[in-house]
This record gives sequence, structure tokens and C-alpha cells, in this order.
Amino acid sequence: MERALAVRLTLAGGEGVSDQRLSRDLWDDIDDERIAQRLRVLTHRLRGRLGPHRDLLRRTAVGYRLDACAIDLVALERAQARLAGAGEGVGREALLRDAVGLWRDDSLVDVRSFPFARGEAERLDAVRLDLQVDLYTTELELGNPVMAEIERLAATHPLHEPIVALSVLALYRAGRQADALNRLTALRNALAAEYGVSLSPESADLELKLLRQDPHLAAGDPVVAVARRVPEPAPVGSVSATPFVGRDADRTWLLQRLRRPVLVTLTGGPGVGKTRLAREVVACLGGRRTAWLDLASVSTRGAMVAGLAAAAGVTEGSGDVLARSADALAGAVLVVDNAEHLVDPVADLLSVVRRTSDGLSVLVTSQRAIRMEGEEVRQVGPLAIEAATELFCARSGAAADADVTAVCTAVECWPLAVELAAGLTRTLSVRQLAERIEYQVRLLVGGLRDSTGRHSSLRAAIDWSHSLLDEPSRVVLRRMAVFDGGCTLDAVEQVVAMDPITVTLALADLQDRCLLAVDNATGGSPRFRLLLSIRDHGLEQLGASGEESDVRRRHANWCAELAAGSERYGGQNHGELLGELMVEEANLRAAIEWSLDHEATWVTRIIAPSWWYWWVRGLLADALDWLGRCLAALDPEPTTERAYTLRAIASLTRNGGDLTKARAIGDQALAIFRELGHQLGCATTLLGLSITNICLRDYETALTQSREASAVALALGNDRIRGAAIDATGGALRCLGRLDAAEDVFLEVEQLWITMADSRGLASTRAGLAMIARQRGELPKARAYCLDALRTYQELDLTEGQLEVLELIACLEVDEGRPTDALRLLTVASRDRRRLGVPSKVPDELVARDNAEASALQALGPAAGQIVDAATEAELASVVGALLR
Repeated sequence: MERALAVRLTLAGGEGVSDQRLSRDLWDDIDDERIAQRLRVLTHRLRGRLGPHRDLLRRTAVGYRLDACAIDLVALERAQARLAGAGEGVGREALLRDAVGLWRDDSLVDVRSFPFARGEAERLDAVRLDLQVDLYTTELELGNPVMAEIERLAATHPLHEPIVALSVLALYRAGRQADALNRLTALRNALAAEYGVSLSPESADLELKLLRQDPHLAAGDPVVAVARRVPEPAPVGSVSATPFVGRDADRTWLLQRLRRPVLVTLTGGPGVGKTRLAREVVACLGGRRTAWLDLASVSTRGAMVAGLAAAAGVTEGSGDVLARSADALAGAVLVVDNAEHLVDPVADLLSVVRRTSDGLSVLVTSQRAIRMEGEEVRQVGPLAIEAATELFCARSGAAADADVTAVCTAVECWPLAVELAAGLTRTLSVRQLAERIEYQVRLLVGGLRDSTGRHSSLRAAIDWSHSLLDEPSRVVLRRMAVFDGGCTLDAVEQVVAMDPITVTLALADLQDRCLLAVDNATGGSPRFRLLLSIRDHGLEQLGASGEESDVRRRHANWCAELAAGSERYGGQNHGELLGELMVEEANLRAAIEWSLDHEATWVTRIIAPSWWYWWVRGLLADALDWLGRCLAALDPEPTTERAYTLRAIASLTRNGGDLTKARAIGDQALAIFRELGHQLGCATTLLGLSITNICLRDYETALTQSREASAVALALGNDRIRGAAIDATGGALRCLGRLDAAEDVFLEVEQLWITMADSRGLASTRAGLAMIARQRGELPKARAYCLDALRTYQELDLTEGQLEVLELIACLEVDEGRPTDALRLLTVASRDRRRLGVPSKVPDELVARDNAEASALQALGPAAGQIVDAATEAELASVVGALLR
């Protein structure tokens, strides 16, 4: 035990270590009331063991201090510094052998069972492993016999890809190609079974070279040398091994505040770097006296007072310990670290100390504010993406690229999560990590090698935060976790299904503890969003609670109600509906995916009314895939759900351009609705079939269906469906060349749209009237109709409608002798149709478009190519805006 204390103090590099820290590092769970007594006994024994050097162990204001250094670590730092500037060959090999020779056994082998030593030993072992890989790579390049050493290393670390790759290369060069390939196969299988990942690109490339017997595999060729990096120096003392990045503004602000007596609290979620920031600030205070009170392992007021006394350098004796501690802290900076679980006792303690300690500055780190008079709160948020990338690269040795950015973005640039993710690059390539980082809590369970306690892993940090919540807050957190991308208060109340006041108080508590973000920037109702890693943890808690099915079902129901409210596609509030669905798209997707595996009928309830959204968003293929999987899971008997699913598939399939298939599926839906006597379903399906048959040039069938749809809608009193059906009748008549009859129908429905104040219906009808006017040669009238329809489509943010009108205006440009303008408009429309997956389908419109394009190309000749190239870069919004101006 004395040796463990000596090692722990030596690793502190001459800095004092508090009693609480020593207690946690040596015993992990010792009773707070016995800390001082146990340490006095232990330090007395250590002084006895030190003999004539007993005075090297001293008691300071911060805690116990040992004036000693770890000579092996110092030697290691020097060796690594020499390696960083060393070249290749024999000289490097000698330096590496010296560095590896510093280890006589496993790191800290005789004290490894103590809490403080586990992380440090793992870190040092990792440094040793990197040096060994570098050494054996160099030996192999020099042609030295190191097969036995490499094989022993590979047997000990069978999933370490650089080591296995080195052993594979050694086997190949020894003439054992089959063994080399078998080892890579074994590695691939083990990685898949253990982590669900494939070989890194480097290992896969090595395998390919083996199969080809690439001449570059010859001994001594540097092309295939195993990639190496110089391990980061092993830090001596308490200075962190990772860079301090992205907090310059926070540090400057804190240093300015701490020049005077003040109470500042750093708040932020678990793992955001509050303690690290405090340490950096303290290190920049120069000669000003500081005291550090770590409350992470403290649970009582008595232990807190004892810890404060130790931090202030006050020993037991007569008088009020707290008063004497306050006197001792006069003019100092007191850091109270990890205070979130003792907010009220800390407030009481600090009110006494600040009242009686002249010139005292206090810096608190806590997940929530202390709420004392005069307290200044500074919230510590995630790093900027540039800083997060720098931290990841410094920790992993990787080069900054898109995969690194993806990893940092996935963990929301949370410093602890970034460092933990970087640590995984010893097993996974950065690309593999980027592909799997969504499993954050599960992937980031292994801690930093030089950390202990609850900051040693993301799970430990979140578990700590979770343990501080009361039961209502825990319930709200785990039930909220089903929301992907955030939610409104109404949504939370519906899905969490608790008393609204309880929910509101719990949300305030979660926000207060920095576990929940509140976004007021959308302009509507505030949105609540669990931090990504907190959400992952909440989902695990939900799965373990036995509540998940009920909560998921309520979430799916909420999504279905949201979708039902969007069924009026293209109405006056189309832009609002589109925006609302875009905000909730992640929630809709989450509900759809869960429903496909559990209750497929929810998929129909969500997608059938919102099918248009997935279409206009360019997600038609996704929606068709969901609906197809849903249809396969539904009861094959004729049901309303099955009919609605078929109808939605038919609509999406038609808009995707497969008209024959769309008609066949629509016919199936209509047959079920007729069998069930579902009149509204019949009307909407007949309307869809009428449009499909117009596109298929079956105009008589289209007329019959549109007229029946209109009659059914009239009987139901549904003017919207009736108007759309009349509009389809006009389109069929126009395609038949019956322009007078088509115009009469369009003028009839135009009045209906005006009465209903239906802008989208009015725009569609006026586009139809524009087509008739052009076919009659009434070009000014046609242009007026076009511009009116275009303005409405722009206001409603209906892209396909804008494209349809652009193509019609292009026809007018050709008619009026402006082929350049016509080709420009046609190019923009064609590009955006491809992007959205919405090809032209109405026959007379398609013929007019193709003829206009052919005429423009013929008129322009060789110059057409430049016009097309220039138009390809034009934005739809700017083109439409110019026309309307």
C-alpha cells in the first residue's frame, strides 16, 4: 500500500494531491469520514519506508506531495523526442531498442490493482506496443530475424490490425503465403464477430498484394512498410496528454473574472470539459495561490468541510475548522469541482466562506448552476468542429479528412466523446469508425487510458449524470429518447404520457443539468432535444424498463396524427406543412422503421396521407420501399389499411414515371375500396387513376373515372376532391383536342377554386387554360395565365408546379422567336425534374416541351452547348424570380 501511495504521488510530478483524490485513487470507495485518518497512517508508514528521504513527503495546502520524479517516464519522454527527429535504418532501430528496453515488465505491474494505476498502466502499455510495432517494422525492413518476436506479439494482440499486418508481411517474406492469407482471413472473421466491422483499407490492400504476389512485398521495400506513428510522449505529472483546444475565449473570460473576488460557475453536460477548462485556467494564474476541492466522491457536508480544510491546508485542531479554512483562503482562488450532486450544501458552504474570506475568488464546475446571489454562470458547450477535429487528430494520430469530420460531428464535438472515439482508432480505421459511430454509448464504453473514475468513459459520465436525477426526470428522459431530432412540448406530453406539470418540471430539470437543449430559433414553438449521447443512453434505459413498446406506439400515433394533418397537399398552408414535416422528418423515419418491425399498419397511417412530402423531397424511392415492406406485412385480406397502402404506392409509382405499374396497383386499391363500400377511398383512388390514364393516353377511361370521382365527391360534400376531379376532366378533354369543352370545364372549376380560396387548385387550372390559349395561338393570354400560375406555385413552394409552368413559358419563348431563353428555361426544368425524380407525364405537355426543345436547338446550332452549360448552374429560384419581375 505504501508503494502504491509513493507511485501515485510520483506520477503527480511534484504537485499536491487532495485527500479525496487519493482516497478515490487508492481505495475507490472508502468512507469519507475516515479519509484523513487512513491517509495519516499510510503516509506515516511511507515516511518510515523512505528513511533518510522522509522529508520528501510533505503536506501542502492542496494535499500530500512527494518531491520525486518517475525516472523511467522521463527517460521515455527523452527517447520519444529523439525518435521524433530520427531517420530510418540502423540508427532508428537502436533508439527503438533502447526505448522498448525501458520496460522490464508490464507497466506498473505491482500496483495495477489500484484504481489510479489501471488507466495509466493501459496508456503506458499502449505506448510500449506502438514502440514495439515501430521496432519490429524497422527490423523487418532491415532484414533482421524478428519472426519469433512478431509472432508472440500477434498472438497476444490478435485484433490489433497493424500488428497482424506486420506478422502477415513477415510470414510472406518467410515464404509462407498461405499462412499469411489465412491470418488475414482469421482477422477479418474476428473483427466481424467482435465489432461488426470489416478489414481496414490498408489490410485489404495488403491482402490484394498477397494474392497478386506484388513485387513490392519483397524484403526491404518501404512501399509496404507497416504505417507507423511516433507515440505521444508519456506525460509526467498532472498535465494532460491531450491538447487544450477551442476554449480560448472561455479561458480569457475566466482569467479576467478571477482577478477580483467573484463566484463563477462553469456549467455543461457530462464530458464537455468543465474540469479540464478549470485546470487550464488555474495553470495560467501565475503565482496566485489556488486550492482545489474535488467533490466527485463526497456525499456529506462533513466530508465536504474536511475536504475544504485539506484543500486550504488547515489541519485538525481547536476552533471552527470552516472558519479557519476561510481565513486560510483569503486572497486565493478556490476551485470547487464536480458540485452538481451537492448544489444546496455547496451554496451553504460558500455563503459562509465568501462572507468571511477576504479577496476569495471561487470557480465552480457543475452540471447546473449553484443559484447564489452574485453568481456568474458560464455554460461550456461542445467544441467548434475545427477544434474537435484537432483534438481527434492529436489523440489518434490521424490526418484531418472527411471521415474525421464525420466522427466529430456524430458525437456533437463533445470533448470526452471525441477523445474516446479517437482511442478506438487503435482497433478500427477512421473510416470504419465513421460508419459505426452512431452506436455511441456502446462504442465509447472504453475509457481514456490516462483517466479514472466517471470521466474515464462516456457511459460512466452519463451514468453519473443519470444517477443524480429524481425518478420523474429519469422517466421523462428515457421516454423522450424515442424522439429523433427533437420535439415540441405538445409532442413530449403526448408521448411521455405523464402529468403535464410533472413533465414541465422534469424538462426544466434536464435543461438545468445541461442534458437537454432547447431551440427557440425556429420561430415556432420551442423544440427540446436530448444530446445525442444522452439520447442513446436513454434508449438503453427505455429498453430495460419494459416500457418501450408502449412508448414507441404512442410516438408512432403522434407521427400518424401529424401526417394526417398534412393530407391537404398544396393548400394555402402548403409551405407551413412542408416546413413542419421537414422539421419532424427524423421522427417520422424513426416511427416508420419501428412500425415495420412491430406494427405495420402505422406505416400506412404515416405515409398514406403524407406521400406527397416524400415525393417533393426527392425521397420517392425511400417511401416506396417502406410501403412495399408494409404491404408484405399486412393481412392479405381486403382491408382499409391495405387499400390506402396500395393507393399511396400507386401515386408514388405514377410520379416516378412507371405508369403501367401505377395503374395496375391503383386498380387493386379501387377494387378493395369498392368491396368495402369506402366512398371517400373510391373517390380519391378514381382521381389518381384518372391522372394516370391521361398520362397513358387512355383519355376515355380517364374521363369516365374523373367524372365518377366528381360525382362521388359531390355526394360526400368534398369540394376539394370534386374540384381536382373536374380539373382532371378538363385535362383529358384538352388532350383529346376538345379545346372548347376543356375550356368550359376549366372555367367552371376556376370559380370553385376561387370560392374555396384554394390557390393550388387555381394555379393548376390556370396552367391548363394557358395550354389551351397557346394551342389556339393566343400567346399574350397564355403568358398571363402562366405568370399568374407561376407566382402562386412559388408562393406555395410547389416545385413541380413551377417546373410545369417553366416548360410552358419556354414553348411561348420559341413561339415568339426567343430560342436562347427557351433553351435556358428547358435546361433548368429538366435538371430539377431529374433531381426530384418527377418526369413530365401529361402527353400534350410532353409533346409541346419536346417540340420546343428541338426548335430551340435547331435555331441555335453550335451555340446551344454553351447556353445549356450556363443554364445548368442557374438556380430555379433566381430563374423564377426573374420571370416574375
